[in-house]
Amino acid sequence: MSFKIAAWSANNPFPVVINAASASHDRSAKALIEGLARRQKATGKESYLIHTSGTSILGNHPYTGMPQDQEIWSDEKDNIFEMEKNYPERYGQRVTDVTVVETGLSLGVKTYIVVPPTIYGQGDGPFSTLSQQVPNLARLARKRGFAAVIESGKGIRNHVHIADLSVFYGLLFRAVIEQKTWLPSGPEAVFFVESGEHTWLQVSQGIADAMQKSGLLATNEVKSISLKQAAAEITGDNESLAEITLASNSRARADFARNRLGWSTLRGLDGFLNHFDAEIAAMLGELRG
Repeated sequence: MSFKIAAWSANNPFPVVINAASASHDRSAKALIEGLARRQKATGKESYLIHTSGTSILGNHPYTGMPQDQEIWSDEKDNIFEMEKNYPERYGQRVTDVTVVETGLSLGVKTYIVVPPTIYGQGDGPFSTLSQQVPNLARLARKRGFAAVIESGKGIRNHVHIADLSVFYGLLFRAVIEQKTWLPSGPEAVFFVESGEHTWLQVSQGIADAMQKSGLLATNEVKSISLKQAAAEITGDNESLAEITLASNSRARADFARNRLGWSTLRGLDGFLNHFDAEIAAMLGELRG
């Protein structure tokens, strides 16, 4: 598979590849860069990779590890790559990010990593049109008959609307193609995209309200379940993964996007809190199945 990916990357006619597939598959990301390096050598023209990660790289372990850390990471003030490289716990997305940067440096291919948080809103592309966190918790609510929150639900996470995220990709793509002198690459090019913060309890309450309105739940009451219970039903008993992706603090500020790319959004917390009806409506066929 990696050979096929590298071959496609080497022979594609475009100088920029946007990797929006698995953020945790380091071999495929490495293969893309290897192919771009071959393309670069064959054409004599630079090739670039824009890789998609996620803010779970910042996720902590509030229930099984240290007390809740509410540090807010800035992509302008903090060295995100060094944090990932030196993080004591192995986690697929961090491993892949480090692989992307180090492979790009060794092969002379410029890389850029985009780190979105919870993505909301329905996409209109040919592939996946929904995100992960809300659908996963909605499926769990349908199965249990009530909306659940893992432990206290106090963890804080960012969000961004899919349309605003798309605008960011467009701005970054243009800056890459034009090779703006102020645009970093490699270790300095790890960029957040966010439009505000929410708690996991707010997510569960939004799901509960929307599913009750749709007749999928008899009540909009949110009940707490243990991390162990959530892991058994969502992540195949992987408590670490459930905690990082559905219960942790992972707080970021998109300073580079706002200050350098000129990115902005009109959608804040209200936009996120008011989107649950539409997301549940998009899942009605599955949830009623």
